[in-house]
Amino acid sequence: MSKNLTIFRKKGNKQSFIEAYDETLKLWPVPYEELMIPTCFGDTHIVAAGPMDAEPLILLHGMTFSATMWYPNIESLCMKYRVFALDTIGDVGKGKVTKIMKTRQDTVDWLNDVLYGLKITSALFAGHSMGGWLSMNYAIFAPEKVRKLILFAPASGISKITPKFFLKVFPAILFPSESRIQKEIHWFVSPSFQPDEKAEKVFRQFTVSGTNCVPCQQVKPIVFPEQELQNLSTETLLLVGEDEVIYNPEKMLKKAERLLPNVTTKMIPKAGHGLTIEQYEKVNEAVMSFLLQ
Repeated sequence: MSKNLTIFRKKGNKQSFIEAYDETLKLWPVPYEELMIPTCFGDTHIVAAGPMDAEPLILLHGMTFSATMWYPNIESLCMKYRVFALDTIGDVGKGKVTKIMKTRQDTVDWLNDVLYGLKITSALFAGHSMGGWLSMNYAIFAPEKVRKLILFAPASGISKITPKFFLKVFPAILFPSESRIQKEIHWFVSPSFQPDEKAEKVFRQFTVSGTNCVPCQQVKPIVFPEQELQNLSTETLLLVGEDEVIYNPEKMLKKAERLLPNVTTKMIPKAGHGLTIEQYEKVNEAVMSFLLQ
């Protein structure tokens, strides 16, 4: 293990990153606590909320976002569940990386360590984009630990990501500037979306993170083999925005319905890749209906 790994760029400002993170976390409308759980890949930062004795729910954010992204969803989820919003180790969160995740098995080992540190044996899992992929992968490897699965526009996994994604995202990662990152955000969201002050704040955090940090992990989301998808019997809710840009949303949903044996799908109107923020009320309603059925 190396103790010299870091998410910060050579000229990155750690204090600016922390301040932007904490400012966004203030948007959470419920009491919360910040935890640090040791794993074989380093210390994982978690924002926890909800009744201590309630059923556990793990949230996994999209790549280059963080646990703060769940601010529009957390109040609804906390009514019934003890929610643990993870900062994916090696992504742009508050964790401390000591070993880089490189394989699918590495991500499973990491989540196993997180659950062990939280003293829970199984949980509900929900993930956005890369977090959706990580959740699916965990359900494939450790189905006994995933009670239900909620996927918000999962990155790959079911459908291949369009090459345009890499043309839009990688320049902002490799040559970060506020203007490039703003263009990336504009591409991701629906043309009809008008961000309010809260959304602007989380997008500001995304910009500050992008200019000061770069993910320190090497796991690339793949399309899972059809046999693995057909064997994924976990009860699953799959949500995607009608204005999704990382793949064709209709084709993705049709493929999921064909292959996943226990899936409920829903297209969210007037939403792009950031559906949990763009149309949070519709998303929250669909999620709670699924969880409580």
